[in-house]
Amino acid sequence: AQATCPQVAAYLQPSSPFRSTTGHSFEASRAMSGLGLEIKLAEPGAKLTKEQKEKVEDNFKLLDRDRDGRLTVQEVGILHRAFGQNPTDEELADMVRAVPPSGLDLEAFIQFFSKNYRTPTSEDMLIRAFQVFDLEDAGVMSADKFKEMLTSLGEPMPNDEVDSILKEADVDGSGLFDYKSLAKRLCEGPRRIPDLP
Repeated sequence: AQATCPQVAAYLQPSSPFRSTTGHSFEASRAMSGLGLEIKLAEPGAKLTKEQKEKVEDNFKLLDRDRDGRLTVQEVGILHRAFGQNPTDEELADMVRAVPPSGLDLEAFIQFFSKNYRTPTSEDMLIRAFQVFDLEDAGVMSADKFKEMLTSLGEPMPNDEVDSILKEADVDGSGLFDYKSLAKRLCEGPRRIPDLP
């Protein structure tokens, strides 16, 4: 399991209550988040606009492979993440516990999405989190210092997650990377849809 934009931001903010948020399906959610499907609500529980409901309906139909008008528990999680939500695997498992074995129809999915909605972490928020540690305001950070901070401050991030993040960074010969570019990469994600199992 690897970290995403909101998780990196949480780890870079020592006082954040979300520092222990790990175990997320990094590649799948980043792939989905890069498709321009994000739905933003004013707050959890808010009603979706007509356009947002149409977006949900269109994508619901695409994901409903057996055309029974219902999404399976797994498909509910996939679509929830496709609309820009980035819960960890554990958080998503908690959310879908309430989903009946028969799955959710369109209206029930809309209610599920709205109820479980969290405001996404933006690229700007992630950059501001990096800037706290950029004492010289150089726009770059040492990969070694970055790894040391994430693996030792507060609730430590697992080494494999930090390594996955650093693979996304263009670390130069001096061991430095441009954290604005990394923030953009982490928040945009790749431009492909992961294969469904």
